[in-house]
Amino acid sequence: MSFHTRLDRRAFLGAAIASAVGVPGAALAQQNLGEKKIVPLDLPLDNADVWTLHFRYKPPRIVTLDGFDKDGKRAKQVVWYMWYQVYNAPRKPREADPNKPDVLAKAEPVTFMPEFELVTKDLNTTHLDEPQPHIFEQVRKIEDTTVGKDFPNGVQNLQSTISISKRPIPPTLPDAVPRVVSGVAIWTDMAEVAPKTNKFSIYITGLSNGLAKEELRTGEVLIKRKTLQINFVRPTDDRQPVITDIRPDDANGAAEQWIYRTSSVVKAVGRPMPKLPPPPQ
Repeated sequence: MSFHTRLDRRAFLGAAIASAVGVPGAALAQQNLGEKKIVPLDLPLDNADVWTLHFRYKPPRIVTLDGFDKDGKRAKQVVWYMWYQVYNAPRKPREADPNKPDVLAKAEPVTFMPEFELVTKDLNTTHLDEPQPHIFEQVRKIEDTTVGKDFPNGVQNLQSTISISKRPIPPTLPDAVPRVVSGVAIWTDMAEVAPKTNKFSIYITGLSNGLAKEELRTGEVLIKRKTLQINFVRPTDDRQPVITDIRPDDANGAAEQWIYRTSSVVKAVGRPMPKLPPPPQ
């Protein structure tokens, strides 16, 4: 099974693939349950050469897996994880001529180096994705039931946030089935550090090469990256956790939004302002 898959024609295509490789169609269809699609949006700070990947996700899930305690001994461990997919589709140029037919910009392979940061809004804590191999393998078997002796990588070929950056995301041709790459982000410390959180956001960087800077009167320069923010709500807490406790928080508008978020602050007092770093390739 290759790194990139073409699992997008929903039930029909899933059944066809399942029939061809001898796995149940239901195993493929489950990946679409609760799935949401986020299309790239142009923002005012985007430059002409900014690319942005398409993104799909399912709300974070809570599971109890085989892990380790603080002393390194084997123990049950409560883990949060989020399944997602990305694909690289061509886009229309920002300065399109309304008097001419729409022309899609050529899509090139791009490297996706993701960072998933979970920030609690009620407890003011922050948590970075932790792709621990022994936890990742268990999550992969939960999300892709085709993983086994005959299909060691499963039909989805799920990637961790480390392995997904090792091969570029290939372009999808216009009107073609998206060449999706599937992955999971994992948080292993939520039950210990923020068990009572009910509102949080996940900020995902790496989906775009968009970079911008803001110069402050203090002489500091804020370096900002184009980021996907997704807001979530969890009505309960860890007293009786259920795998589907978490859902997108759209009470005050769309749960998902593209923003430019500060990623670093550069000191510039007493010397020339630094140049903006080149976009990642």
